[in-house]
Amino acid sequence: MHTRRFAVLALLSLSLSFGAVLFSQDAPPAAKPTKAESWPEMFSQRQKIAARLTELQQNFRKAKSTDEQDAMRQEFTEKRTEFQSLDERLVKLAPQVYAADPKNFDAGETVMEAAFQNHRFDESKQLAEGLIAAGRKTMLTVNVLGVSQFATHDFATAVETFAVAEKAEMLHPQLGGRYQEAAAEYVAFWKEEQAIRNAEAAATGDAQLPRVLFKTNRGDIVLELFENEAPNTVASFMSLVEAKKYDGIKFHRVIPMFMAQGGDPNSLDDDPSNDGQGGPGYMIKCECFEKSARRHFRGSLSMAKTAAPNTGGSQFFLTHLPTPHLNANVDAQSGHTVFGHIVEGLDVAASLKKDDKIESATVTRKRPHEYKPETLPDGK
Repeated sequence: MHTRRFAVLALLSLSLSFGAVLFSQDAPPAAKPTKAESWPEMFSQRQKIAARLTELQQNFRKAKSTDEQDAMRQEFTEKRTEFQSLDERLVKLAPQVYAADPKNFDAGETVMEAAFQNHRFDESKQLAEGLIAAGRKTMLTVNVLGVSQFATHDFATAVETFAVAEKAEMLHPQLGGRYQEAAAEYVAFWKEEQAIRNAEAAATGDAQLPRVLFKTNRGDIVLELFENEAPNTVASFMSLVEAKKYDGIKFHRVIPMFMAQGGDPNSLDDDPSNDGQGGPGYMIKCECFEKSARRHFRGSLSMAKTAAPNTGGSQFFLTHLPTPHLNANVDAQSGHTVFGHIVEGLDVAASLKKDDKIESATVTRKRPHEYKPETLPDGK
């Protein structure tokens, strides 16, 4: 396998493991290479740095002294910073380089990586398919393809992609490997979910589901709420929206390739250390253990809570892709209540960063009854 591609996979594994992104978090505009920053020289330099980073990772535990480890740690930090700087510039150049020369697969993979890392999974899927069809079938392209298929609810095809990758010994444990089993399970889950969504779309009058509009600094997000399956969670959420409790609230926790979490009133103050600890002054019961409970897909709206059941309040999260580990486990009494999904603004939700803000939250559709939740005392 190409040295640079192996190094990038190793770095990508770290980013997935620790929730830190080593690639550009935005989709920068294409830029023209200059004499000072030409693609071949910059790409070659990044390749060398990536190889060194991989070498440092492999040698760290073999170090004979703490001084040697400290030196490796310092060099790794410096090299990673240099890698990030080069990568940001290459990501800006890559779209034009690839458009001008479709056989420049390194540029194509760079474009694909940027789309993937920024949760633009439809785009990364298309790019991976194009690269593989053109002959660039690497561990990176195959795994990005499979995960992108999984993320866009193309579960049956993802199962096939992962199987082919596994047979070819190209299934990366931190990419395709972590979703392979879930993809097989989600084939049936998605058929069930599609049937429910089709019935919801056909509903008229008072049977229509309530909706809420988030106006954020990144754009608008429209949420449809699963009142049929999670009526009390929806009642709590709707009552807080109507009381304007979400206006000005920040997304205080954003984990790439996972979710964006908000809804904590503590994020309104000037003390970031208490973000994630607040609530509405009450708690609500989980509704994820009911037989009719909905599962987590891309763009799901789900209730945040502590590790204990029945500790939800005002905090929620929006998923970047299906998150099977958050579905209810009745035996373990774990899981989160899915109480809605994004119907407009999926791209906006995918672009959210830490401390982005809900400028206003408004109920745009509701059923003709009062939304008053049954609550539990706040355990704090």
